[in-house]
Amino acid sequence: GAIELDLNRFPRGAKTSKQCTLEMVTNEAEVPMVSIFKHKRVKGWWPFVARHENDELEITGKVEAELHLLTAEEAEKSPAGLARNEPD
Repeated sequence: GAIELDLNRFPRGAKTSKQCTLEMVTNEAEVPMVSIFKHKRVKGWWPFVARHENDELEITGKVEAELHLLTAEEAEKSPAGLARNEPD
């Protein structure tokens, strides 16, 4: 599988797992959108959904994530992988 994010405009994550609901997907017009380029750091909970044969959506899981936007210089100062620091 693959995931594609519009980093200029994607739904703000819920603050807690309980607040992460199917409505975040079905009521996109009411969910606040964020831009990683303006905020530089985004953290929250997002739902994973699947569509049934009868076209109904169901939450199949939730993910908690934190995204950081770094400059090239910042990324070089704190590299990730190869037994170094945790990824940013």
